[in-house]
Amino acid sequence: MVSPNKVVSPKEKLELIALIEDGTQTNKGYSVAKVKWNGKDAFAIRYDGDNEEDKGFPTTTNGYHASWFILPNEVSLPYLRFFVAQKDLIERLEKHLN
Repeated sequence: MVSPNKVVSPKEKLELIALIEDGTQTNKGYSVAKVKWNGKDAFAIRYDGDNEEDKGFPTTTNGYHASWFILPNEVSLPYLRFFVAQKDLIERLEKHLN
């Protein structure tokens, strides 16, 4: 499984800005990132893979490099609103449980 911090393909179009969800750490199986895609802000997602040899999905054309799938804003913005609300709720609950 490839660390999403190391996924920078395609180099000529993508710049990794920040990880929103690192699935290799949370065991969710997918990662989400804020990126620059052709110079514009965007969000991307990828399946992390099942084991150390698995490059996840998507990969470049020949499967040599792990890559990101760029989400359309119509898909990414509702997901991110849900993600932020869920994370905030979990943090508030943990304060009361500790």
